[in-house]
Amino acid sequence: MPDTSNNPADLLAQDQRNATILLVDNNQGSLIALVDMLRQGGFRFVHCRQDARDLAGYCRDLSPDVLVLNLDGDGPAENAGLMAALDTLSTLSAEARPAVLLRVGLLDTTQREQARRRGVGDFIAHNCHPTEVVTRVASAARLRFLDLQLTQQQRQVEIQVRDRTGRLLESLEAMQERERTLLAALEQTRMEIRQKADFLAHATHELRTPLNAILGFADLLRREFHGPLGDMRYQEYAEDVHAAASHMAAVVDGTLDLSRAESGQAILEMRDIDIGRAVQDSARLLRTLAADSGVDLTVKVPDQPLRLRTDPEKVRQIILNLGSNALKFTPRGGRVTVEVQADDRGGALILVVRDTGVGMAPHELPIALKPFGQVRGPQHPGARGTGLGLPLTKRFVEMLGGTLDITSTPGRGTVVTVRLPAPASDTDAKRASA
Repeated sequence: MPDTSNNPADLLAQDQRNATILLVDNNQGSLIALVDMLRQGGFRFVHCRQDARDLAGYCRDLSPDVLVLNLDGDGPAENAGLMAALDTLSTLSAEARPAVLLRVGLLDTTQREQARRRGVGDFIAHNCHPTEVVTRVASAARLRFLDLQLTQQQRQVEIQVRDRTGRLLESLEAMQERERTLLAALEQTRMEIRQKADFLAHATHELRTPLNAILGFADLLRREFHGPLGDMRYQEYAEDVHAAASHMAAVVDGTLDLSRAESGQAILEMRDIDIGRAVQDSARLLRTLAADSGVDLTVKVPDQPLRLRTDPEKVRQIILNLGSNALKFTPRGGRVTVEVQADDRGGALILVVRDTGVGMAPHELPIALKPFGQVRGPQHPGARGTGLGLPLTKRFVEMLGGTLDITSTPGRGTVVTVRLPAPASDTDAKRASA
């Protein structure tokens, strides 16, 4: 009986003790000795077989963790039989294939390499000490346990990945469906906006015809074109009708312009202009209003032309809206300044409209920028204008790629600053000469 007094039985872990060991050896004496050696070494489940030709069948029946195969001879016939037996293991699944140890006498490098390619993980010499045999088998059992544990963990990870991937795909599909719904809603909204703009255009045309008639006849009456009206009250009535019709016409035109701008139907006609000249031309229309209001109007433009590629009509409307708005809310004796200048560092042309009017509190600014917004208070005795000037101006500025900022103080006035992008070449030239 082999001496196993120095075997590592006491050091075997639980998974090693419970490992299933299959011994295959056609030498019965050697097989019995190896069985005793492993059982004394601490292994509980040791099976043995003598015929090596059906290794795959044994593995399917017993599900061993470690297969110890003994090669009796070193001749070509024995070596060929060994390789054929090992080849049968290739029919097993990766999980069913045990760790393979080969007990051999002499094998050259080529034969060992052939055996390794067929799944042999370790070689044990016939004259190896029993303790080392037990240690080698224990190591193979431990590696087999770790390999199975890793495989199980990988399978769990794969299941989790598939599960999370499935949930991600479901979430992605839900997001895509939501996106399709939002896009459909957006297109529906755009269509409704276009329909609204078309309706307003049609309504404006229908309203404009009678309004023009009202304005024309009211003007004839107030000027007594065909003779005196008689009672002075008729003269007052004609003035009131003309003023009301003019206000209504302004509301109709402003509403249509704002609707077109918000729906994207407003068309920009970009041309190169001199912004200073545009300010001067627009100021001519403002001077009559300034004279009637008793307000001093000052226009400041640079001596050198400031070129700007923009829509001249939109710029004219911006200047007129801001200027007329400042004049309306500036008391007699006040002052309104319209100034244009270049900002080299910001690459923009700046239009500033200052007034010494009634001003607004910070919480009133958002109201003034809303369509039909009317700021009311002690300093604003009544609603004046249509409430469309500032919102429409802001929209025009944004369409031209600019920004509009308002700072205002009650009782001290308002400053409106419009920044419009300057041509890159002009800006670069100014920077180079600075």
